[in-house]
Amino acid sequence: MRIGIEAHAIGMQQGGNERYVEGLLKGFSMVEPEDCKFVVFLNQNASIPSFLEGKKHFEFERVSISPIKRLVYDLPVKIKKAKIDLIHTQYHLPFFTDIPSIITLHDVSYLTHPECFPVKERLKMKIFIPRSIKIARKIITVSQFSKNEILTYYKNAEKKICVIYNGISEKFTPSDDGYIKGILTKFKIRQPYILTVSNLQPRKNLAGLVKSFLRILKEDRNFPCDLVITGKKLWLYDEIFSEVRKSQFSERIIITGYLNDEELVALYSGAEMFVYVSFYEGFGFPPLEAMACGCPVITSSISSLPEIAGDAALLVNPYNENEIVSAIIRLHNDDEIKKQLREKGFKQAKKFSWKQCAIETLQLYRNVGSLL
Repeated sequence: MRIGIEAHAIGMQQGGNERYVEGLLKGFSMVEPEDCKFVVFLNQNASIPSFLEGKKHFEFERVSISPIKRLVYDLPVKIKKAKIDLIHTQYHLPFFTDIPSIITLHDVSYLTHPECFPVKERLKMKIFIPRSIKIARKIITVSQFSKNEILTYYKNAEKKICVIYNGISEKFTPSDDGYIKGILTKFKIRQPYILTVSNLQPRKNLAGLVKSFLRILKEDRNFPCDLVITGKKLWLYDEIFSEVRKSQFSERIIITGYLNDEELVALYSGAEMFVYVSFYEGFGFPPLEAMACGCPVITSSISSLPEIAGDAALLVNPYNENEIVSAIIRLHNDDEIKKQLREKGFKQAKKFSWKQCAIETLQLYRNVGSLL
């Protein structure tokens, strides 16, 4: 069976979407199924992932970064040319092709939190995703929470949808002190620090975290931790920078921009704690990545995050500034809780494997393929 994997997100610094398709491909490369060939559709600027170089089960095609050109022209033409039997995409299926398809739908945040999206992005999702759900033979989602949310809005997905959990890259493991020091020096970060990692957009509640952190400093100027915010600017992020600029403690907040995984590993490993108080997640990679690097985690008590974090994090209501403040102070002051969360975090992160994700996804491909 020749399977097309729509992977334009690789190299685009797209957060979870890029994490997902790169991790899935890594899982396929570990399994190397004899009954499947993969045709990977990369954007025209992306390098072939190093772990796929020389792998006999993988071929590569190039598609446009432009969504319209990619979905309307590039994919339909190249799917036909490459004689694809089954196409797997995230969110959006290509037009003008009738081959069997699978989509991964990570969440429906564009419906539950429309205020967190630009109008253009929201409309694109509302128009194209119902079409993809209708056409797809199967729908993968990444948590039980997301499955329930999707079925709340799309009743016709009920017989198609299944949960396959994401994995965590083996890159995420505790760094040695020398490497941590080098990366911290590069970005002018001093220890101790609180870390958060996400694209800069309203749904991630970075403004709420900044406000909570500034409140701690106002109440205790001797609080030793700085706040480090790492991630790519996505959209509607002005409130975050406004909160920082108008504060008398602006020098205590470091915004690094996008970092590669090697740099992220060092920051996770060197942080006193990782705080991720997002309003809504379909899965949420960063808390697990932090756990895998031995960093104690505070995260949200809503959406998928309790399901993914298990008992390995302190949970807070992201809408309640008092809870965020209290959890940060509690974790800072209690070395025993830090130790417990580190130990539980290592165990929790090990539950999520890209190889297992790939095995379950391949079985879904075979189930669909058996009906061809």
